[in-house]
Amino acid sequence: MPAFLPSAKTERGMLAQLMSVQGVICREVKDVRLTTEVLVEHDPRDPWHVPMPFNYENTGLPKVGFCKNAHNYPIHKDIVANLDRAASILESAGYQVKEIETPPIIEAANAWLQVTNFEMKQTLEPVFAEHGSEIIKQVFNDYYKLEDMVDAEGYLFGIAARTRMVREWNLLLAEYPLVLTPYLMRPSYPYNYDETFEGVKDIFGASIYSYGVNYIGMPAGFVPVDLVEDMPSGAQLIGQKWREDLILDAMEVIENATGIMTQKLWKRELNLDDSAPN
Repeated sequence: MPAFLPSAKTERGMLAQLMSVQGVICREVKDVRLTTEVLVEHDPRDPWHVPMPFNYENTGLPKVGFCKNAHNYPIHKDIVANLDRAASILESAGYQVKEIETPPIIEAANAWLQVTNFEMKQTLEPVFAEHGSEIIKQVFNDYYKLEDMVDAEGYLFGIAARTRMVREWNLLLAEYPLVLTPYLMRPSYPYNYDETFEGVKDIFGASIYSYGVNYIGMPAGFVPVDLVEDMPSGAQLIGQKWREDLILDAMEVIENATGIMTQKLWKRELNLDDSAPN
């Protein structure tokens, strides 16, 4: 999707431009598909945007790589069960699913913290320092503590190393056009969980597959599977560049089998209301 912010006073940093993968959040996969198809239309104001079709000729179901490597994070057992369930659903629908190891996502995640934080400190910090709340300032300061930030020279070498990481993922996705992974390896958390350093550290440890994929600029989709500790949880599907259609197809297969999460949540709230005293 093209990216352009008319109100921005300055252009984004190089990494922010290279990593830019826009997306939408909707209640159902069909709505994600509809809005994505509209938003991928070319906009010349984004110099990096490549005009590409959204739909391609059907060449059969793609192979799916399946990775559960938690990289030493204590992944919740029910999240592992949800991943296994999603893999089983795809296999039952005719996808060829194979458990694999990906290029180490922890490397991309650490680089996000080391290299991207340097860029954010130079380009974004002046904005939130002037306009942000004390809490958001504290949150960004906690980001900086998670990994040793590079200097200007390290930033240049970091961008160069990112090219290698993207190449390694391109090669994997050429063999497995979809890769099923965790998204958040712990149950969902309260809205203010990141207001302490311990909370920030835990969130970043649990979500390496989220921001690690952001760092290499690959498209990915998240689809709920079931509740974990009464909170929605699901799986992530990573795909090839410009093949959001394949990601959405697989997401819809999982959603059709597990049900629409928002409808489950609304039903639960209605049941709670019905049981409340008058």
